[in-house]
Amino acid sequence: MEDDERREWRRKIQEVIDRYPDVEEEVDSLERKKKMQKLLADYPLVVEEEDPDWPEDADGWGFNLGQFFDKITIKNVRKDDDEDYDSDKEVVWQDDNYIRPVKDITSAEWEDAVFKDISPLIVLVHNRYRRPKDNEKIREELEKAVHIIWNCRLPSPRCVAVDAVIELELVSALNVSTFPEIIFTKAGKILHREKVVRSADELSKMMAFFYYGAAKPPCLERIGDRQETVPPVPVSSKGC
Repeated sequence: MEDDERREWRRKIQEVIDRYPDVEEEVDSLERKKKMQKLLADYPLVVEEEDPDWPEDADGWGFNLGQFFDKITIKNVRKDDDEDYDSDKEVVWQDDNYIRPVKDITSAEWEDAVFKDISPLIVLVHNRYRRPKDNEKIREELEKAVHIIWNCRLPSPRCVAVDAVIELELVSALNVSTFPEIIFTKAGKILHREKVVRSADELSKMMAFFYYGAAKPPCLERIGDRQETVPPVPVSSKGC
């Protein structure tokens, strides 16, 4: 593992730890042993092949990785000179709720994302059939922009993506008809709609302006102070 990768993993591990600052280490050896035994009982390392409780969707170990990750991707890269080559460096784990800076959400998750958490939120509305290359590029640039904020040791705004092909009513409620579009929101208000495919540098400066009190970047010179209210999920979508 390279030094940069090691630092990146350490940073991400620290982010997880910081999410639960009140968790205390168990110092009592007996209590620690009891908890370890409970973990082994709940997630046994060895399970009988004929066990009637073996989950049907188990990934070969008696449990499903979905218990621990919302969506996980594992990519193995084969070396040209060795068909059996395998190394930890060539395995990429991606948990959409953690590693990926932009999370895909549905209409069912919209109100929780917008109204139950009033921290800064950026919404990318994309459509795979309209300007597909631009839709793909803007997501890449948005992810890079989040990394720029992280590298400045700042907490990045939450970023979510809405699929316009699937979430038709939500996209209509958001009044988006040109794709892709990035919507900057805060505390239930829409601060700005960006319809131009910006670079990661420009997007990071826009984040800094809207959420961290930085100077207004040149790409925002012509915008006013107009604010819209973030719409709720359409009633018909809630029952889906």
